[in-house]
Amino acid sequence: MKKLFLLLVVSVLLLSACSNEAKIEQLSKEVDGLAAQGKYLEAAEVQKEINALRRGEKYIKDENPKKTAEIGCKSNFEKLEITNTSINWSRHSDVGDLTGEITNNGSKTLDGYFSVYFFDEDNRIVKDYMTHIPDGGISPGETKYFSIPINKFDFSYYEF
Repeated sequence: MKKLFLLLVVSVLLLSACSNEAKIEQLSKEVDGLAAQGKYLEAAEVQKEINALRRGEKYIKDENPKKTAEIGCKSNFEKLEITNTSINWSRHSDVGDLTGEITNNGSKTLDGYFSVYFFDEDNRIVKDYMTHIPDGGISPGETKYFSIPINKFDFSYYEF
């Protein structure tokens, strides 16, 4: 009886391990496909599920990782103040620079990207540019100059 029970337990464990490996292989293909499409946050969620499976844990996938990331970063980046902005167009070409200053009014050093959105008179976004916070981040209380190269186009106003 003990041998039969032991054989049954070993069989269940073996089938479970094979099932997990098949699931991990399937999820790895999903990670590759999402990454190839540029869906990096979604790919990271699937990778978290793979890591949990390897540890023998259950993972509940975040169905909207972009929104979760935005919420997580938003509170810190709300402490950034952008001032003294201006656009300087080249006299000889259709390019220019959007310049200004960025100040960290928060208590944490911040590094990452910020965006500027250009709107038409109907409040629709006509262009957007993203740029890295200068010099690898900004410390609390620090102000840094930034410059974003842009192409000439029609717009009514812009926001960061």
